[in-house]
Amino acid sequence: MKDRIKEYIEVHREQMIETLVELIEAPSPDKELTVAQEVVKRKLEELGYETETFGMDERAKGCPDYCDPGFVYPEGVYNVAGTRKGKKAKKTLMLYGHIDTEAIDHFGHFEDPFHVLRDNGRISGLGACDDKGGIAMMIEALRTAHALKGDLDQNIIALSLIGKHGGGFGTLSAMMKGYHGDDSIYIHPAETGHGFQEIKNISLGILDMKLTVYGKAGKLHDDLDPGENANLSMTKAVAVLEEWNRKMREREIFDFGSFKGQPSFLLNVGAIRSEGGPGTVCEKAECLIRCRFFRPYTTDDIFDLVSSVLKEKTDMEYTLEKGAFRAEPAMVDNDDPFVRFIESCITDIDGTEDFIHQYHGGSDIRFPILYGSSRCVGIGPYCELPGKGSGTMEWIDEEDYLKGVAILAKILIDYDS
Repeated sequence: MKDRIKEYIEVHREQMIETLVELIEAPSPDKELTVAQEVVKRKLEELGYETETFGMDERAKGCPDYCDPGFVYPEGVYNVAGTRKGKKAKKTLMLYGHIDTEAIDHFGHFEDPFHVLRDNGRISGLGACDDKGGIAMMIEALRTAHALKGDLDQNIIALSLIGKHGGGFGTLSAMMKGYHGDDSIYIHPAETGHGFQEIKNISLGILDMKLTVYGKAGKLHDDLDPGENANLSMTKAVAVLEEWNRKMREREIFDFGSFKGQPSFLLNVGAIRSEGGPGTVCEKAECLIRCRFFRPYTTDDIFDLVSSVLKEKTDMEYTLEKGAFRAEPAMVDNDDPFVRFIESCITDIDGTEDFIHQYHGGSDIRFPILYGSSRCVGIGPYCELPGKGSGTMEWIDEEDYLKGVAILAKILIDYDS
């Protein structure tokens, strides 16, 4: 079957590349209309899939992992679900990725951000690797698998989702609507540069917090009264949190996988903002905090721990609030049969045998695991996502993209066996 898959892809390679080009040329920038979903829906229906479109599921807001995006998506933004029954229909395999891209000006100004450039083995354009490459790979792998086998043994769910801003609108809402597989694959090019060597099976927890510290101006009748400077109190609070971070990093260590022996905890204190000008005492200072962590902690545990550390180690007046982004930790064991099956399919297609069991903060793999009772891993081809404002387009490796179609097609064909 491996040879048949490769032969089919070689014959249809330009059509498969054209699918990715068509998706890039159909806009779906962050917070705007998702024109590209029209392409996805049409192509899934051409493959015999029943499709449904849906938006935000209000039940998602009650989940610990719900992240408030802080804005309302406009009319016309929607998710696409495609389903097709299998011959045996005993198990269900779910494939998913996100169709929304960074904003049009995220990487800098381009005359046409939706223009696709093929050069030096790369396909460049807005969304090429984040994550239209994954959606195109899903569509073409389904096309390949059905062309070579017809109906697959298992049921298939294929999702093209709105995944930016914590996934509440897309992936989490899909879980609330009942789109669950026995096993799931999150298809997203590997922004780390590891390509298919990387198996995403660990999702760190994340909690954003805002710390506000209050000071007090001096007495108006006494210019030499120093008052209580909130900036000084914030400096002390940051020192307390950094010391706690150091102790937690020494104590919380991965005991498994590619990162065995490395800390599984990190607390970052971001920019500090304060009020007041020259000659005044700062009466309020704020800082943003992000904590990345792993089991056995939850977001509630981390919030309570930070609160207790500040209460115990400082005597300042402050408030601590949960931020918009939050994610519970989740994982599929490195030795799980589903993980090993995915690895075997990758090995069979491209020869990779030494895998990196990667962890990502708040990865979308957590949603099927936590809310769909599904084993879930993430895979994807080699790509590059430049920095914000870099003036460089994102790109995906052309041959690795086609290799990804072959790997995913083999997974689809061999899954039930």
